[in-house]
Amino acid sequence: MTKATQPLTIEDMNEILYTRAEEVFLLCMLITRRGLAHAFCSFSGHVSALDSKVHPIDSRYKSDNHTESVAELRVWVSPEEHFNPEKEFNKSMEELNTYISYLDYIIEKGEPITTSDQAA
Repeated sequence: MTKATQPLTIEDMNEILYTRAEEVFLLCMLITRRGLAHAFCSFSGHVSALDSKVHPIDSRYKSDNHTESVAELRVWVSPEEHFNPEKEFNKSMEELNTYISYLDYIIEKGEPITTSDQAA
């Protein structure tokens, strides 16, 4: 990725982060629909936070015997609410890019993630 010649505005940062958040949501939908994993995604509008988790397709959800997630993400998509917006933007982008790469990998591989994969 090439660096921008001019600094990004807060509005630019917000737009980029929201677009990447939308991508996470769509990829989670694809993963779940294709039966590759249980991919959860939620957005808390009041704090501009995106949360996502990926669980194996055969996960257990009872509190006394639950399956751990294979990936988790929590980012804030409104950097202007932080002391250093550019630093928060860069941190969120790095986390989003890494997570999206993993979601893309799940789709590309095309094989369901199971709890036996976690043990390996």
